Amino acid sequence: MARPNRKKRPQGLGFPLPLAAAVVAVAALAVVYVCLHARTEGLGREIKELENRRDKLRQRLLKEQTAWAQMQSPASIECALRERGLVMTWPAAEQIVLVSARGVGRGLVARDRRSAAAAGYARVVMND
Repeated sequence: MARPNRKKRPQGLGFPLPLAAAVVAVAALAVVYVCLHARTEGLGREIKELENRRDKLRQRLLKEQTAWAQMQSPASIECALRERGLVMTWPAAEQIVLVSARGVGRGLVARDRRSAAAAGYARVVMND
């Protein structure tokens, strides 16, 4: 029996290798795209939730600042004092002492408020 001719047999695979590599590369890119898309969608939702929370906190901050400013007004303080039956008066100029952040005992009597504020002094009321 005669041996078959090796040159007439097909060499290699029945599917072209460059085409197989291209199909695998496209499939890998598709998987990467789907993963990245899912991740960006999740991050987008998280950012939206955080922005909504930030907006709510800003609204709450403005509300609290407004309430605090109203409570600090002189009329509101006087009303609260009357409600509680406290008799208080505003301090006289000689009762106000300016205290620096550098130390205690260096207080100055409030004569010129502008220069004292520029020097970094805070106003403290001295009681009798």
